[in-house]
Amino acid sequence: MRTDIEFPTLLQKKIYSAFNGRSNLNNLSGLCAQLIAEQQNSWPELGQAYESLKDVRARDLECNGFIVCLQYNPGRMINSLASVDRQDINERMCFLCIENLPPEQKGILYRDEYIILCNPRPVFRSHFTVTHLDHSPQAIAGKIDAFLQLAADLGSGWAVLYNGPQCGASAPDHLHFQVVPSGQMPIEKVIVDGKRLVSIAEVDGVLPSRSRNMGREIVILAGDNPVTLGSVFKRFLSGLQKVLSIHEEPMMNIAGFHENGVWRLVLFPRAKHRPDVFSREGDEQVVVSPAVIEMGGVIITPMERDFERLDAPLVESIFREVSLDAATVDKAVAKCCS
Repeated sequence: MRTDIEFPTLLQKKIYSAFNGRSNLNNLSGLCAQLIAEQQNSWPELGQAYESLKDVRARDLECNGFIVCLQYNPGRMINSLASVDRQDINERMCFLCIENLPPEQKGILYRDEYIILCNPRPVFRSHFTVTHLDHSPQAIAGKIDAFLQLAADLGSGWAVLYNGPQCGASAPDHLHFQVVPSGQMPIEKVIVDGKRLVSIAEVDGVLPSRSRNMGREIVILAGDNPVTLGSVFKRFLSGLQKVLSIHEEPMMNIAGFHENGVWRLVLFPRAKHRPDVFSREGDEQVVVSPAVIEMGGVIITPMERDFERLDAPLVESIFREVSLDAATVDKAVAKCCS
């Protein structure tokens, strides 16, 4: 927790309600619903953003063995084009720090360590950003317990999301998660159905599995004990580091779910932040910047021309390019399960 003298006063002005997991009259899901209703009324920018969702266009696209949903959402242009260049980040104000939030923005103080905020550029009808109170770098290994706790506190009906600092996080300098309604990403149906999953040997009560023929590499970890699940997840991260011969956090997007006492972590190991078509000039450029929602099967296109011209071969090419290859993922899974 930050210790500067002014911070408690700044924070208090931003608290709409609080959740500590012990004595709340309302559950966290209910508090989130109240927050978004209040903020749409009191924060004009958010109200307009949700009003504009009515004009978002979507269409399903059948690829080789899987389906994605294309969404034309011009409100996400800032996110799609966000620079992750270290110099640019150092020169701008952090838009997730309490002192830099819009005057109207308020949130739910979550377990005295995070604040749950309405995302001002929503993808779905409910979309939250869960930011750490401290300005600390985006990194998941030391915060996987909080990630799993958040999924449990929200319960079924919600997905908790994480974008690695080099593959989708628009604020890689400030630790944060996202929360959206579950059932929105096509990958969720594949996981629930289970027919496309290949189970791997159980590890400490955690059931790892891999997906088949989904156009990108996906690892699923499922278990009913958050401590052991978090431990196995860290072993997978460590395995990736060893296979890739790196010390920093491996590039990865994560979606987490909790239902009927079971947690599921859906992991998308990454090789690149953006595909080559993103960097092309003029009409050759395709503004698709894959983060966890895109890897989950909802392809956000802030430009109408891309929404119209994206086809199955191009989507399949983008997934292949930004996803880590199967052989490397196999090696990391083997180290995790050994």
